[in-house]
Amino acid sequence: MILQPTDTINKKAFNPFDGPKVEKVIYATQSQAEIWIGCRLGGEDANRSYNESVSIVLNGELDSSALEDAISQLVKRHESLRAIFSTDGRFMTVLEEVTIPLDFNDISHLTDSEKKNKVAQYILADANKVFDLVSGPLLRAGLIRLNKNEYQLVLTAHHIICDGWSTGIMIEELGLLYSSNVSSENLKIPDPIPYSDYADEHQQFLISEAFRDTEQFWLKQYQPNVPELNMPTDFPRPEVRNYKSDRLDFPLNSDLLAKLKKTGVRVGSSFVTTLMTAFELFLCKQTGQSDIVLGLPAAGQAVTGKTQLIGHCVNLLPLRSKVVLDQPFNAYLKNRKSLMFDAYDHQQLSFGQLLQKLPIARDPSRIPLVPVVFNIDMGMSNQVFLKI
Repeated sequence: MILQPTDTINKKAFNPFDGPKVEKVIYATQSQAEIWIGCRLGGEDANRSYNESVSIVLNGELDSSALEDAISQLVKRHESLRAIFSTDGRFMTVLEEVTIPLDFNDISHLTDSEKKNKVAQYILADANKVFDLVSGPLLRAGLIRLNKNEYQLVLTAHHIICDGWSTGIMIEELGLLYSSNVSSENLKIPDPIPYSDYADEHQQFLISEAFRDTEQFWLKQYQPNVPELNMPTDFPRPEVRNYKSDRLDFPLNSDLLAKLKKTGVRVGSSFVTTLMTAFELFLCKQTGQSDIVLGLPAAGQAVTGKTQLIGHCVNLLPLRSKVVLDQPFNAYLKNRKSLMFDAYDHQQLSFGQLLQKLPIARDPSRIPLVPVVFNIDMGMSNQVFLKI
């Protein structure tokens, strides 16, 4: 008789090649690596702060199976939605297949007030759920049934594989894919753009003359010194900042928005630049400082011409402004318009790469260089939401 260990008899032999099939492995971009480091150093609170969540109300009859199929098709189309990251954050692995289950919740039997509370609780819990960057998946989908003809779709992705621009593309394509599934009509949709193409171009940029020119452009903005914006606060800063946050909605009056748009048109300025310039003046008034740095996210899809690309392509532009208090607003706006064009032309330097070159003393109680970030999300219905 030959005796064998029981675990050899009862367990399948270990296979180092078991696991999901890999489509490709690419270098993570500099911005992705910086997010990975932030999540690693800041722990779960930092990780969940990078969650990008959107909630959409759907009216009419809904085929949940067709929606789940559309989500699967969307994930199959885009490399970023099938991505996970190496344990050191240097590499992004694109898997051949990733399943995103549709978390279905039927609350149609509840009262209106109970539904409202339940939806709010679900959205909050989902937005705070931590993603595993190594194991994935880095996208979640939930569907809440409010009544026979009303649903709420909740999509949450980690910022390391997604940005605001990408969210718009996801919603647009998901609608097209779902409509095709329920109607059985042929879908007319552009071929997806591989994120690996964008990442490869990024690696080439890092060793190019254009990178050195871009780096010098930003370093020149902060000579001979780097200003520090000090917002008036009710309480002293904690010794070490944390990632806890809250949200305050302050809708802008439609008449005010119309006037701002007209003001921008008169000097040939975009609405984003006009509203940002007004906000800079507001910061000047609140802080009593005329030398201000304001962060502005810029979508890399636009500058690279990859407008249908889903992935993390955003860079934070630290825009420095020196307010001349007796200068007319229109004159100041014209000057900011020109500087904005220059900044957008040099947007491919990551925020972390710039910080490494600037003489900024690290303060654990503060976000370096840009404690205030300005962003505009025009939304799906052209409503304006101000994010600060």
